[in-house]
Amino acid sequence: MATPDQAESSMNGGAPIDRRFKLNRACDRCRRRRIKCDEGHPCKSCTNSNSSCTFEEVGKKSLPHKSKRSTLEERMQQIESFIHALPAGLFSGGGFDEPTTPIRTQSGSSTPLNPVAPSSLSSHRLINPSRFFPPLESSLGNSNIYEDATHLHQPSHAAYPVPLASSYLYLDDQGSTRWQGEMSGFPLLDILIEHREAAAMKQADSPASSKPSPTLAAESEADAASPTPHDWFPDRKRVQDSVRPEDVWMMIANVIQPDLMDNLVLLWLKTTYYLMPFIHIPSFLADYPNPNKWDAGFGSFIVAICCLTSRHVDDPRVRSDPKDNFSAGAHFFDLFMKLRSLPGADRPTLYNVQSVLLVAVYALGRGRLSKGLALLSESITLCVDAGLHRSVDHYDHFDPIETEVRKRTFWAVYAWDKQAAIYFGRPPMIRLRDCDVPEPELVDDDYITRDALGTQPPGKPSLMTAFVATNRLYIVIEGVLDVHPIPRPSATPTSFLSRATSALSGFRQSKDLKEAEALVDEWCTALPTYWAVTAETMASRDVIRITQAERLHCLEHFVRMLIHRYRFSLHIANPGAGSEQAKEAAMKGAQRSALQIIAKHLEISSLGLMTYYGVSEILDT
Repeated sequence: MATPDQAESSMNGGAPIDRRFKLNRACDRCRRRRIKCDEGHPCKSCTNSNSSCTFEEVGKKSLPHKSKRSTLEERMQQIESFIHALPAGLFSGGGFDEPTTPIRTQSGSSTPLNPVAPSSLSSHRLINPSRFFPPLESSLGNSNIYEDATHLHQPSHAAYPVPLASSYLYLDDQGSTRWQGEMSGFPLLDILIEHREAAAMKQADSPASSKPSPTLAAESEADAASPTPHDWFPDRKRVQDSVRPEDVWMMIANVIQPDLMDNLVLLWLKTTYYLMPFIHIPSFLADYPNPNKWDAGFGSFIVAICCLTSRHVDDPRVRSDPKDNFSAGAHFFDLFMKLRSLPGADRPTLYNVQSVLLVAVYALGRGRLSKGLALLSESITLCVDAGLHRSVDHYDHFDPIETEVRKRTFWAVYAWDKQAAIYFGRPPMIRLRDCDVPEPELVDDDYITRDALGTQPPGKPSLMTAFVATNRLYIVIEGVLDVHPIPRPSATPTSFLSRATSALSGFRQSKDLKEAEALVDEWCTALPTYWAVTAETMASRDVIRITQAERLHCLEHFVRMLIHRYRFSLHIANPGAGSEQAKEAAMKGAQRSALQIIAKHLEISSLGLMTYYGVSEILDT
């Protein structure tokens, strides 16, 4: 295919431009620091800093040289190839174009499903980056070419410093945000180094002392004699931990066709996205067609979306066995696990956290509980490693978009941690007492830029309101989980475990969960009418409003059911401890809430809108 410069020259009537791309020969250190390199051996920058000058990392490949063409036919072929490479609808001037291949949802209702696209899609196109990469035919002949992709690598992003604060977030050598707690010893080491540097600067700037102290003088001489003053391990070689974007794209596109990929991503943005709106849609739509963004983390995120959305389409390409509907997304899941084995796929980036969470939801929806819970645990670990559970208000490194995405991602992980705990009887891994991250702002993506956090227009409810309201109910669920265990007649209060549990458990709810019930009542009072189940809401033609209102209503009654069920369990475990009226009231309260949940789910199912509840329709009330 002709390059844009060649086509433009042909259309202007001149000879095609014989453009040559310079081979990047910058050394590894200059490339990581993104500074100019004189390409010497060693270069001047490494010589001045007394650093080793290596050329081990692979530079950018030069494009093949094309000979000049002079015939009219060849010029016309160049122009035609260039035009065919342009995105569809580029000159239409309209909004977003729907995918050419229609998607049929797997809904049992006769009511047609009309997915609602986020408003950002009206100004940003969903375009995959296939035009930037080699054609897929070049690698289809060898199906095992990516079975072992650990040899693939590319230059890493440069790391840059972040100011220190009490939460101890820092950037590693890959530029990823990481967090270390106080007990790790990292804060103490950081403070000691800071004090040492401050003492050295004070000694150097002091006019009263012309001669440095023996200790500082010895340290300065030792630093000067070392190969690199701040390289504590000068003989350690850095391990390559990234892959080239074109390799990631080929690995994915050989399993998920680009047109199918576009359809699945678009359907996710119109449906399941509203359950976990952790991405900033304009930023995502800018990353999706960008070939430089397709690292292992972003590629895993796209595959995770395809896994999740595959359960809602009637397309044989999404099934590993075309005759088995239950196999939808199974081969996508296998592809995801291969991507997770690539170098750099375990870095605590936002896309990595989000991708593992989505695949965990997919695995739980398929009934693979052990695998799903293991992936959920991995997403929680990555979440903590990235410091998403801590506030970044004291840091100037994060722009408004990244700050909001960090908060949204944490609360999505937090919500699923509570769901796994309450549905499967597992202890939660995240406790609110260990976190100080605030709630997401009630502002839609269209009003958040990298320069400023805008304000939601008056009279336009933010879609984030339903997300924040959902998370508040999961906070109440954490309180429900943190109650006294049901007493047993054989309990021994004088045993070591009983006394240790009572001393180390921290705050406990009251025996009958009155505080939790009061929080639910307060939540109901504070919920905006727009998101409440009312006659006006149900008469609305806004699909997102209806489904989110019913989802919040069901989740409220699910929490109330847990509270009443716990009270009923206390009466069963301790006969005679309470009145029969209290026992009957607890039983009827739990039954009433359960019937409310069933009735609302049936109502949503009759409208053909269960797709908006995600893969796991019953688990994700």
